[in-house]
Amino acid sequence: MNTHLDSIVKALPNLILKITSHQDPVLSFFHSFDKVTIEFDHSKLSSRSQLNFSKFIGIRSFSICPSVSLQDYIEPIDQLERFIRPDLCPQLQSLQIPYCSQTLANWIFNGAFPRLKICHLHDDIYSGIILSSLRNNRLHALRELTIKERNGDEFEQILLLCPNLTYLHFSCNSVLPPFIKFQSPYSSIKRLRLLRIVSFLFHHNHQFDDLLSLFPNLIDFDLTVDQCHVNDELINFNQIAQYLCHRVPHLRVLKLRICMTNRTRSSFSRHTFQEISQMHPLFKWIGRTGRLLHIASFDFISTYYDHLFARMSSE
Repeated sequence: MNTHLDSIVKALPNLILKITSHQDPVLSFFHSFDKVTIEFDHSKLSSRSQLNFSKFIGIRSFSICPSVSLQDYIEPIDQLERFIRPDLCPQLQSLQIPYCSQTLANWIFNGAFPRLKICHLHDDIYSGIILSSLRNNRLHALRELTIKERNGDEFEQILLLCPNLTYLHFSCNSVLPPFIKFQSPYSSIKRLRLLRIVSFLFHHNHQFDDLLSLFPNLIDFDLTVDQCHVNDELINFNQIAQYLCHRVPHLRVLKLRICMTNRTRSSFSRHTFQEISQMHPLFKWIGRTGRLLHIASFDFISTYYDHLFARMSSE
C-alpha cells in the first residue's frame, strides 16, 4: 500500500476484513486496530492456508466468523493463543472464535482477561476443553458467553463462575443434574440458550419448574431436550404453560424443541396442535416431524415438518 492510503486505513477505529487469498500486506499493520473481524471466504481460501496472526497485538475485540469447516483451517486457528495472551492483549473485551485451545480456555476462565465482556466459543467439533481445574475466582465483567459440547454438570459451574451474565448459550449432549449450590435466583440472565439436554423431565422431580425458577428475568428462552425414556412421563403442555407464566413473566421470545418419547408422541391427535396453541401467548407456531416437536413464538422454517400449525395473530 502507498503511504497515504496506509495512513488513512490506520486512522480507522475498526476493521472488518474478508480474507480471500494472500493477506500478508494487510496483516502487516493490524497492530493499529482495536477491533478486527475476519470472515473466511470458503470458496477462495485454499485448504490448510497459513494465516499469520502474529500482528494482532493489543486488540480489544477479535472475531472470526465460524462459517467454514474448521478441519480445513485448524493450523492457523491453533495459532490464536500466540497473540490472544494476557500480556499482549490486556484490554481484550470481546472474543468470538470457532476454536479454543486448552491454554486459551484456562486464561479466559481463570480471569486472565479481566475486561472480557463477550466470549463466544463456537466450538461444535473440538470439545476437549477441561474446566475442572478452574480456580474459585469470579468473572464479574463477563456478560455474554457461548460454550458448547460440555458436560451437563458444568452448567451450574459456569453460572457460579460468571455471576453477571445476561446471555448464555450452553450445549452439552448429556444429563443436566439437579442444582445444589444456588441459594437465590440467577436474575441477571435475560437470554438463555440451553441445547442438547438428554433424559429431560418436565414434571418428575420438578426439573423444568426448578430450571425456570433460576432465571426469573428471562425475555428470550431457547431449550432443546430429549425427553427421558426411563421415566416415560406424558408431557402436560397446559402445566408447561403455567410454569412459564408463573416463573418467567417477562418472556417475549420462546423456542422449545422436544425429542418426544413414543408415549408423548402417540398422545397427539389432529386437534392437539390447536389446543396447545391456546395454552400460552407464546405458543404460536407448532411443528412436528416424527418424534421432534417444535413450539415457538415466531415463524420457523416449516419445510422440515410433517405437521404444522400457526395460530393467527388475532387469536
